Amino acid sequence: MVIASTVSILAFFGLFGTYAEAFSTFIAAGLALLLCPLIAWMTRGKYYLARPNAVNAAGADITATHDCAVCETAYELPDIADCPVHAGPVCSLCCSLDATCGDACRKASPGGAVILPMPSVRPV
Repeated sequence: MVIASTVSILAFFGLFGTYAEAFSTFIAAGLALLLCPLIAWMTRGKYYLARPNAVNAAGADITATHDCAVCETAYELPDIADCPVHAGPVCSLCCSLDATCGDACRKASPGGAVILPMPSVRPV
């Protein structure tokens, strides 16, 4: 997105000519559409997964399904992660929508969790 936005802004200001200036928004959309899978392919998906998947053991059948502990729908191994909060496999959709776990399945940071005070509204 940053690369596509930068190229689009440069095109908008006329760096690549009048035609590129007129189509700068389409250039941004096209570059973003092309660069996302290209970067994923070049890095071999190294930065795609945010959490380790303990459910997906080495040599496991990739087409095998597990039931999500939250929505109870069957998902294939690449689309689930082991969740310590829900004590079982959780699909990527439930994992991204759940705000109560605090990303407990990610590796712990060296400083530990930081608990912030609850915001409050003071009367004027």
